[in-house]
Amino acid sequence: MPVRPATLIDAAGIAHVHVTSWQDAYCDLLPADFLNRLSVKQRWRQWKNILQVSHGHTLVYEHIEPAGERQIVGFAGLGACRDPDIDSHTTGEIYAFYLASAHWGKGYGATLMRAALELLRELGNERATLWVLRNNQRAIRFYERAGFAADGCTKIETLPGSIEITEMRYWRNIQ
Repeated sequence: MPVRPATLIDAAGIAHVHVTSWQDAYCDLLPADFLNRLSVKQRWRQWKNILQVSHGHTLVYEHIEPAGERQIVGFAGLGACRDPDIDSHTTGEIYAFYLASAHWGKGYGATLMRAALELLRELGNERATLWVLRNNQRAIRFYERAGFAADGCTKIETLPGSIEITEMRYWRNIQ
């Protein structure tokens, strides 16, 4: 199966997907200068730390070329729900879900989502939540096709450079 648990060796591939997918997915939603300043090297350091000390779980989608070359093209970070108004004993959260834009629309995201939801189920969760940028219509359509629905909860996050974004919470049953 192309989806597997991430290892420390995957940090560079995850960082590359993280930065480039932000730049591609958010090009019309966030300022260009902010997106251009995103650093794969900085994300690589963050992902090395996450993979070494995190209590969550990270899955990667590894695409294998016909010649046998392997490439990380997507990842999902997940674990217990962090929202104070939700029971974290029965609800898991998808913290991050990104796929390289060259692989959008090929079914890779659906495969990765199924694996992420299955892992949350195996961890004893009955529901899953995630947060999505309010104006990210492509992601919203994807999550809705995966069975998620908005629950009406929103939050404002501040990114570096005092950029405020509004996120909406989505949820679904996974029993």
